[in-house]
Amino acid sequence: MGPPLAGRRVLVTGAGGQLGGYLRPALEAAGATVVGLGRRPGPGIDLAADLTDRGAVEEVVATAAPELVIHAAAWTDVDGAERDEAGARAVNLGAARNVAEAARARGAHLVAVSTDFVFSGTGGAPFAEDAPTDPVSAYGRTKRAGEEAVLAVSPSFAVARTAWLYGGPGKHFPRTVLTALRSRGSMEVVADEAGSPTFAGDLAEALVALAATGAGGIFHLANAGRATRFELARAVAVLAGLDPETVRPTTSAAFLEKYPLPAKRPTDSELRNERAAALGVTLRPWQEALTAYVPGLAAEGKGTD
Repeated sequence: MGPPLAGRRVLVTGAGGQLGGYLRPALEAAGATVVGLGRRPGPGIDLAADLTDRGAVEEVVATAAPELVIHAAAWTDVDGAERDEAGARAVNLGAARNVAEAARARGAHLVAVSTDFVFSGTGGAPFAEDAPTDPVSAYGRTKRAGEEAVLAVSPSFAVARTAWLYGGPGKHFPRTVLTALRSRGSMEVVADEAGSPTFAGDLAEALVALAATGAGGIFHLANAGRATRFELARAVAVLAGLDPETVRPTTSAAFLEKYPLPAKRPTDSELRNERAAALGVTLRPWQEALTAYVPGLAAEGKGTD
């Protein structure tokens, strides 16, 4: 049997982003021809368009002529969304709907990436795909609205929720931990917020595998297992050869007293993968993914917070 997407033409939105950087090589390894779409020209971007502009989306999708679209573009600034919910909605709902409608017009299958923030995290974790949603932030509300819009355009499209994504050259939690420990010598991390840490490279491969099945509906794609922010930070320290005792636990309430943030976070938003696993699509435990990733990150010797 050949590569699962051999000969398929795939359009990736958000191609210049954190996940997009891993999606292109994963798709190419699966035999696909990749067209990277971004808001403006740059590395990994073959076509540029404002996804909130319906006409521009229709034109660029017609030009790309994909058989499959992976919609990875999003407004991911959680606190920024709280300050500008209308702006976040334009991207997370409006752009998602535009891409979905253009994909349907083209006859292409769509896989849209979503988030654990659609859950309140105040009870019921680990959440399966059919668990009731109850977002507690503007980011979560706009992403949930985007999910609904995509599936309203076509129930055969797929929505893949993920969580606590890290990897790539930009800001992410393991990089923030290493930057803080190297610059300050210690840090406090909340021990009462839990979720599913997910390596972007693993998510990219899982998205490719899911897309190859052509299945529709809601899926959960996250590295297996649960961790608190504190547990994750200590694991990063150990894997980087640093003293884990320099990572000290605190509570969300105490942290927010020192560093007020506008957006609420889910308390425990661990995701459970049932539907994709039934199709043979699973992700390794978060500890294994982190163990494979952090030594290389630490060897960079620097990081931007």
